[in-house]
Amino acid sequence: MIKTIMCIRRKPGLSREEFEHHWKNIHAPLIQELKQDLRILRYVQSNANEDMVSTAIRQQRNGPEKFDGIGQAWFASLNDLIEVSSDPASAQALGALRQDELKFIDLDNSPMFVVEEETVFDDLSESGR
Repeated sequence: MIKTIMCIRRKPGLSREEFEHHWKNIHAPLIQELKQDLRILRYVQSNANEDMVSTAIRQQRNGPEKFDGIGQAWFASLNDLIEVSSDPASAQALGALRQDELKFIDLDNSPMFVVEEETVFDDLSESGR
């Protein structure tokens, strides 16, 4: 399973509330609408926790400045991800997604990674959660 992980920082000038509203109420439905063309099997948004525990962990690990959230998208194969840029319908969907990202994400400071996911254990699926 291939996954993209984007560590997201909001666009300068946007409040936390504005960012979260756009990400949840505009961007997420857009991805759901385009998922077939983008070949996305699963999409998860993880909002940054603002509490003192998160700050303490980041400081203990000498971590970077905090992110506002993490977006993750799963693909069946690396080939599916690569073909998104060459297939006309997929490329059009990718362009629409990019235009929306420009409205609320600081793309220059939001790194993205492509990884091959290998589950070591998954107690969540076994417990039915």
